[in-house]
Amino acid sequence: MEHIDENFASLMKRAVSEFGISEENLIKLKSVKSIKNDGNSWTYNNKEILITSVLLLAVTVVPALMYTSALRGSDVTYNIFDRYFSYMYGSSALDETCLVPNTEYVQDPFRPPVDCTECIGVTGVHRVSNLSHADFLEKYAFSMQPVLIKDGQDGWTAKDAFSFDFFRRVYSQGSDALEKVTNDCQFFPYSTEFKDLGDMLNMSRERVEGQGRPWYVGWSNCDGKAANILRKHYKFPYFLPPELDHSKTDWVFMGLPGYGANMHIDAVGALSWQAQVKGTKKWILESPPECAGTCIGRMEIIVEPGDIVVLDTNKWFHATLIMGNETSIVIGSEYY
Repeated sequence: MEHIDENFASLMKRAVSEFGISEENLIKLKSVKSIKNDGNSWTYNNKEILITSVLLLAVTVVPALMYTSALRGSDVTYNIFDRYFSYMYGSSALDETCLVPNTEYVQDPFRPPVDCTECIGVTGVHRVSNLSHADFLEKYAFSMQPVLIKDGQDGWTAKDAFSFDFFRRVYSQGSDALEKVTNDCQFFPYSTEFKDLGDMLNMSRERVEGQGRPWYVGWSNCDGKAANILRKHYKFPYFLPPELDHSKTDWVFMGLPGYGANMHIDAVGALSWQAQVKGTKKWILESPPECAGTCIGRMEIIVEPGDIVVLDTNKWFHATLIMGNETSIVIGSEYY
């Protein structure tokens, strides 16, 4: 075999030197390819495909089979996965259903495409007051037109009541409310190290006031008693018609100036409103990639205390940035 390889290499060099054929064109010839591959095994000639297949099996099929085996009672595989989940997520293997967490890096590439005809007429953010039910339904409720309602929090007491200490009292350590939110609600640590809401509310006073590491978090409240306390200080926005169904889940987002959420798109199955209770936040909106050149590429909204912003976060990519010097507190919910 080595003798054949030496003769073949000698012929290749002679063709290049005597006939002026470039090596690049020479190796494209079918006869040359046939001779070059002759004697090599299928494994050798298709090693790239083989390596890719092995890697695919290693990262998908094998973990899936092991996880199924663990759930069926295998002590060995259960211990492997229990240690994995304990290290990665601080929970038991029996408490998790996914090997990979559902983040925007996983979610965004597999979302359904947006119908770009919905955003063709959008040229900017509308700013309104005294918004009627009829106008909200016709222009904004189920469209891609973002709207900022300047008088959306009229009559609320949230601005005076909501604070870090307020939430710390609502979700006090050891309370049923904190246990319910920790076990059954969602918590978004963003770029912090916090594991859950209780961990966040236990931070030092210095860090709360911006003298330590930066922080910005969000969470959903699914505890009834906590909801009753929150809703003493806010009510469903006046512009939402009674015929719309309203989610019973409140969302809270809070953090220090200079921080916010990275660019992402939601998959919540409903539309939402967010009320800027304290602080000032800039929203950056970008059209989905499939709508590039058809719809407006980028918009920015400055949302101030007292404002409510309504936009379809399932269709607009969006990021936020807290501005000014005051801690930002936002409360919101969904409608459908």
